[in-house]
Amino acid sequence: MLCSGNTLFAQVKYQITNYNVEYTKGGNQNWDVALDSKQRVYIANNFGLIVFDNASTQLYSLPEKTIVRSVAVVNDTVYTGSFEELGYWTYNTENQLVYTSLIPNLVDPISPNDEFWQIVEHNGYIYFHTFGGLFVYDHKQVRRLSNELSGFMFLYPVDSIVITQKINGGLYTVNGHELKPISGTETLGKEELKSAISLGDNRALLATTLGLYELNISTGTLTEIKSKSVSELIQSKINYATQTDSYLVFGTILDGIYLFSNDGNYQFLSRINTSKRLQNNTVLSLEKDQNQNIWVGLDKGIDYIAFNSPIDSYRDENPKVGSVYTAALMNGKLYVGSNQGLYEYIQDVNGKFVNGKLVENSQGQVWFLRVIDGYLYAGLNRGTYVLDNHRLIQVSDVIGAYNLKDYSTNPNIKIQSTYSQLVRFQKEGKFWKKSGSISGFSSPTRFLEFDHLGTIWAGHSIKNIRQLQPNIELDSIESTTIIGENQHVYESTNRIFKLDNRIIVSTSNALLEWDSIQNRFHPFRKLDSLFTVSGSVMNIVPAGNYRYWIIKKQEVLLAEVRFDQVQLLYRMLPKVYDFHLLENYERIIPISDNLHLVCLDDGFSIINLDVILRTETPISTPVIGSIDVIQDNGMEKQLTVEPNESYVFSNDENSVTFNWTSSQPIGHLSYFQYRLLGHESEWSNWTINTKATYERLNSGVYFFEVRTLSTNGLLSSTSRVELEINEAWYKSSIGYVIYAFILGLITLLIRFSISKKRWKALGKQLEQERKQMQLEKEMADKEIISLRNDKLQVEIEHKSSQLAANTMAIIRKNELLNTIKDELSIQKDELGDRFPKKYYNKIVSLIDRNLQDEKEWETFEQLYDQAHGNFFKRLKDEYPDLTPGDLRLCAYLRMNLASKEIAPLLNISVRGVEERRYRLRKRLNLNSDTNLTEMLMTY
Repeated sequence: MLCSGNTLFAQVKYQITNYNVEYTKGGNQNWDVALDSKQRVYIANNFGLIVFDNASTQLYSLPEKTIVRSVAVVNDTVYTGSFEELGYWTYNTENQLVYTSLIPNLVDPISPNDEFWQIVEHNGYIYFHTFGGLFVYDHKQVRRLSNELSGFMFLYPVDSIVITQKINGGLYTVNGHELKPISGTETLGKEELKSAISLGDNRALLATTLGLYELNISTGTLTEIKSKSVSELIQSKINYATQTDSYLVFGTILDGIYLFSNDGNYQFLSRINTSKRLQNNTVLSLEKDQNQNIWVGLDKGIDYIAFNSPIDSYRDENPKVGSVYTAALMNGKLYVGSNQGLYEYIQDVNGKFVNGKLVENSQGQVWFLRVIDGYLYAGLNRGTYVLDNHRLIQVSDVIGAYNLKDYSTNPNIKIQSTYSQLVRFQKEGKFWKKSGSISGFSSPTRFLEFDHLGTIWAGHSIKNIRQLQPNIELDSIESTTIIGENQHVYESTNRIFKLDNRIIVSTSNALLEWDSIQNRFHPFRKLDSLFTVSGSVMNIVPAGNYRYWIIKKQEVLLAEVRFDQVQLLYRMLPKVYDFHLLENYERIIPISDNLHLVCLDDGFSIINLDVILRTETPISTPVIGSIDVIQDNGMEKQLTVEPNESYVFSNDENSVTFNWTSSQPIGHLSYFQYRLLGHESEWSNWTINTKATYERLNSGVYFFEVRTLSTNGLLSSTSRVELEINEAWYKSSIGYVIYAFILGLITLLIRFSISKKRWKALGKQLEQERKQMQLEKEMADKEIISLRNDKLQVEIEHKSSQLAANTMAIIRKNELLNTIKDELSIQKDELGDRFPKKYYNKIVSLIDRNLQDEKEWETFEQLYDQAHGNFFKRLKDEYPDLTPGDLRLCAYLRMNLASKEIAPLLNISVRGVEERRYRLRKRLNLNSDTNLTEMLMTY
C-alpha cells in the first residue's frame, strides 16, 4: 500500500511521501537515484531500472535480469551499471526506454564478478566505478583508468573535480584519463570515504567511516569536525550524503537520515528515521531535486522528503498523546486534549511546539478546550475545569462535558451539553461556573447550537435532533420537538451545525438548512459545487474570518462564506498526508488566524494556512495519452489520443481502458478523479491510479473526463476525449434488411408449415380412424375369443362336474356292492349249507362283475380326458410302462381323492391302495422328497 506522512522536529519542517514495493513494482532495495531535465526519477533497483514519470511508474529490466547498482543521467541519456554490465538507455518514438550495452565498446576487459557501483559525468567523460578499477567512456570507447593502480572506493564530484579514494590509501582527483593524488590525505588510509560534498572555495566536506572532515583541496589540509551529534552520526554508519541550500543530508546504515545546517556551523537539526515515518532506517542513496527536496533510496522502499511543508505533524512525539479531540492556544502555549488527558506544549523561537507534558490531574477523556477571558476551560469526563496557575479548578461537577457555548440571545449566559443534561453557566468573580441545570430535558447531547431566536438545537450522541424552547429564565425547557420526517429529516440524523448563522443538518449525501417560516429543513445547495466526493458532511467547524472547515471522510474543504457568497480557499485529501481523523469526532480547530490543528487518532498536525494560501502551485491538467481496446475475441490494440479528436469503435470493441499522465512535479503523490459521461455522472473517488477500465459498454456516444488536484487543493482543468461505440450490425440498416428478408422467409415457412401441418393432421386423422377400426376389430376378436374361452370353460366345468358326479356314483355303487357282498358272506357263514353255494357264488360273481365294469371306466376315462387335456395320453407317452391300474390310480390321485376313497373305486383295500401308490412312485421315478399327489395335480 502507498502512504504519505509528515512530521516536525526542532527547526526543520518536512513532509515524507512513502513509495512502497507495491507502488514501485520493483524489489526492496534501491541502490541509486537520478533525475533528468524533466524531473523524471530513475531508480537503480534489485529488479531493474524503475522510472517515475509524473504520475506513472514503469520497471525496465536488463537483458540478463540482473540487479541495477547505479544510475546517472547525462543530457537525458540514462546510464546504468550492473553485474559485469554497463550501458545506457534512450527514449524511442513511443516514449519507451531502449537499452544499449557498452560491453562491446570495452577496450580493457573488466574483472570477473565486477559490479559497477557508481557513475559520474565530468568534463564530457562518463566514469564508471567498480571496486576493481575505474573506467572512462568518451562516447566511443570504454577504457580502464591507470592500470598501475587498482582498487578504488566511490567517486564524488566536487565543484570542478572528481574525488576518489584508493582502497587503504589516500584521495585522488580524476581528470580525463588521469588520476592525481591529493597530498596530505594519506592519513585517511585507515578510513573509508563514504561521501564528499562541495563547500565552495575549493573545499570539500568528507564523510568517512570514522569522522567528518573539512578538506582544503589546494593544500590537502584536513580539519576534523567534532561534536556529540557528529559522534552519533558516525556511530550510525554514514553510507551516503548530499546537500540542499539549507541542509547537509547524511544517510546512514543504522538510523535513517541526519540533518545538519548548511551554514558552516554544522548544527544538528533533526533525525529522520522509521519513528518519523521513514520506511526503513538503511539509506542506500540520496538525490536532490530542483526544489531542494530529497529522494531517498532505502533498503526497503523509496521515500520523498519535501522540506518547508505547510503541514507540521506531531504524531510520533514523546509523549504520545493518543487520540486528540480538542486544542487551544493561550499565552504562547498549546493545550491539547486527548483520550488520555490534557497536554501542554511551549512554543519555541521558531514557532514550534515542544516539550509536551501532561497537566497534573487531567488524566482521562478531554472533550473540549476553550479560552474565555484569558483562562482555559476544559471539559473532562468527570466535569468542567478551568486552568489557573497550572492547576485545574472544577467549575462544574456534571460528568461528560461535551462543550461550552455562548447563548445567542443572552451574553451573560453560556450553555453546556453533557452526558445527561443541559447546564447553565454564569460568571462568578473571575470564572464562569455552573449556575444550574435546565430542567425538562435529559439526554446525552454531543451537538449543540442556538439560532437567532434563542431556540436550542440538541443533537443526540447516537441519533435524532431535538428542537428545544426554553423559558425566559433559561432554567427549564417549555417544549420539545423531535425533528423527523415531518421536517424532512430522518430521525437517525444527529449532526447539527451552524454555518453563516444558519442551522444546518447533515444527511447521507446532502446538507439541509432550517426554514423557520415553513418549519422544516430544505436542501442547502451553496456548497454542492465545492464537493468532489460523495458522502455525508461529518463536521462544520468555524475557522474565523467567515471561514469554515467542512469535513467529509475523504476530503476536507476550507470555504469562506460571506454575504451569501461561498468561495473555496483550500481542499485537502486526508489520505495524501496519511491523516486518520477520529471516526465520528472529525475536527480541525483554529488555534490562531493561520494555524489550525487537525485532530488525529494518533496525535495531531498543524496546518499553516498562510503558507498554503500564498503558495502558487502550478496546476497541471492531466493528459489522456492512449486508449486500450479489447475486442470480444480477446485481441488488443492501443490508440494514441490526439487533441480534439474523437474515436469510433465497432460494437465488439466495447471494453476500453483510458491511460493518462500528469506533468505535476514528482514527489508528492498525484491524485485523480475520472468519469465516463454516458455511463456514469458521478466522479470517482480520488485515486493515484493513472488508468480506468470500462468493460462491455453499450453502443452510444461517451465522454471520458479526468482531473487532478494540486498540492494546495485546487482542481485542475478537465481533460476530455470523445468516443463512440457503433451499434451492432444487427441494429443497423443492413440488419433491418436482413430482418425483413428473414421475416418474409419465416412467413413462407410458416404458411408451408401450416399446410404441412394440415395434411399431416388429415393423415393423422385417417391413421387414427384406421387404428380405431383395427382396435375395434381386435376388441371384437378378443370378445369372440373370450366368449369361446368362456364356453370352453363352461364345458370344462360341466365335464368336471360330470366327472365328479360319475366318480361319486361309482364310489357309492361300489361301496353298496361291497356292502352287499359282505352281507352275503355274513349270511353264508350263518346259514352254512342252508345257503346253497351255487347261489352264493352266482351272486358274488355278479357283484364282482359290476365292481369291475369296464364300461364305467371307459366313460370315466373319456370324461377325464375331456376335463384334463388328454391326461392319460400324455402319461402313456411319457411313461409307457404304466398299467391300466396305474393310470386309474393317477387319475384318482390327480382328483385329490384320499386312499379310503380310492379303495372302493379300485375294489381293493386301503392298504392295497398304499402299495399301488408305492409301485407307482417307482414307475414314475420320483424321489422321496417329491409329493406324488402334487406332482400329478400339476402334470
